[in-house]
Amino acid sequence: MDPQSTSMQPSGTCSAGTRFEHPIETLDADDYIARVQAENAAGQCFICELADEQTTRERETVAYRDEHCVVFFPPWPRLYGYCLLAPRRHVTNVVSDFSENDYLALQLRVHRLGRVLAEITPTERLYVFSFGSMQGVSHVHWHIAPLPPGVPFREQQFAAVDKLEYLVIEKAEREELAAKVGAGMTGLGNRS
Repeated sequence: MDPQSTSMQPSGTCSAGTRFEHPIETLDADDYIARVQAENAAGQCFICELADEQTTRERETVAYRDEHCVVFFPPWPRLYGYCLLAPRRHVTNVVSDFSENDYLALQLRVHRLGRVLAEITPTERLYVFSFGSMQGVSHVHWHIAPLPPGVPFREQQFAAVDKLEYLVIEKAEREELAAKVGAGMTGLGNRS
């Protein structure tokens, strides 16, 4: 994925109230689509690779794993703190491939992740949705995306996540954020 351009835009505010910025780059959509569809056609699943500690790829940062799910940061986040949560087992249908109990166990983790992200990132609105396709990234997953305060209405909702521009977040910062997410998820899980 070679970025097409780079600029700087504010990404949010840290817990101390200081504004921070991250470079913005543009994803090569044609390259992304070709790669995802080729992997899918070859029977490869990057989410299954992430779910297994032994096969996690370098470009994604895993924040949390338990017996039900894996939580990770995509390499091209549209919003600061943007995470994906997926079941550890490979399933392709967002509802029908789950028993009610399995589905509720995952949704409990979506809820926990949303609470954690809202605590550690500036969040005006938390977006939770499931995207994917049988033609590429068929493994069911949920996107949990914290919209920072102050984003103009025209840049919210679909506009906030349906864009080729993404934040460039250095590995050390991603790992620090992942550690906070993991600790938060573990802490909420221990309170159950």
